Amino acid sequence: MKIVLAFDSFKNCLSSPEICRILRESLLAAEPSCEVLALPLGDGGEGTARAVVNACGGEIFHCPVHDPLFRMTDAEWGLLPDGSAIFEMASASGIELISRAERDPMKTTTYGTGELLRHLACEKSIRKFCIGIGGSATVDGGVGMLQALGVKFYDANRNLLPVPADGNAIGRIRFCDVSEVPPEVRSTEICIASDVNNPLCGESGAARVFAPQKGADPAMVEVLEQNLFNFGQRTVSAGIADGFDHPGDGAAGGVGFALRSYLNARTASGAELVLDLLDFDRKIADADLVMTGEGRSDFQTAHGKLCRIVSEHARKAGVPVILLSGALGERFEELEPFFDGLFALSSAPCPLEEALENTPENLRRMGRAILNLLRLPLKKTVSAQ
Repeated sequence: MKIVLAFDSFKNCLSSPEICRILRESLLAAEPSCEVLALPLGDGGEGTARAVVNACGGEIFHCPVHDPLFRMTDAEWGLLPDGSAIFEMASASGIELISRAERDPMKTTTYGTGELLRHLACEKSIRKFCIGIGGSATVDGGVGMLQALGVKFYDANRNLLPVPADGNAIGRIRFCDVSEVPPEVRSTEICIASDVNNPLCGESGAARVFAPQKGADPAMVEVLEQNLFNFGQRTVSAGIADGFDHPGDGAAGGVGFALRSYLNARTASGAELVLDLLDFDRKIADADLVMTGEGRSDFQTAHGKLCRIVSEHARKAGVPVILLSGALGERFEELEPFFDGLFALSSAPCPLEEALENTPENLRRMGRAILNLLRLPLKKTVSAQ
């Protein structure tokens, strides 16, 4: 029996390699003859860069930048054999870099992401990038990132906006100046690895859909919505963008819009990018089962998230696929058509901290339980004989 483990990370808990390792050990302990292939994945958020680097034979490096609250942190990036670079904005501006109590998209900034991009373009002379923009802590429209790249923003009185700008400050933008962006940055070729196709504003936009996950209360959401709308309008008025309703503009609190408009970046499915680099279709062709999962699965998983993409590839190959996530959330039943089984790790209601602490053991338990289910047809055949 061949089982392929194709997991995303469980945010604030376990990385995708850790999940795959724990499950693999559990499955092999229960059935040593089983072939278990671990393929840690990412779709633009945490784990994407390492998944691609491991698949391509690249190398991981680090660079000091400012985190979402403008404290120093160590961002990770990967150099690929073709001389291009890949990094996740989560490594510089991610929600996992700040505590739950510190989450406030009115105060967080993407400045560190811009610092990393500028360093790689100007100091390392890299011209081709893949940037994963999942897992951010920000809803600043990417303005902080653009400031780090040399874009200047001004208020109605022609006063320079403070650096770094945050989700609150972008509402004061009236004018922008891109003349000081270095030519090395202007000449970059950027592919955005994203797992969402939301526009910048509106009911399905960055503020209303994603800001609550990043610490915004209902009043903050409305302010952020107006601030993003203002930023989008000013960018269009300056002739930099042709609109801000493109699919993916709302990704990472508006970073998708900033990269597309100011740096001519193109967007690709982060999940498809990683699966292609991993030669995923070939590796699952002779599998008996694919297992995938994420920290929390809900109706949004069905709309381009990694687990849904994995299920599409498995179904195309004629391989059963099950979802094993930390929790099943709102309208999870909408996922039933895409998977042969839906499983959650938590066996009973408990505090979040306890659930996170118990995740490794719950993974082992669920691994054994799923393997026992797979054995049922075999046991029935043996009994009949």
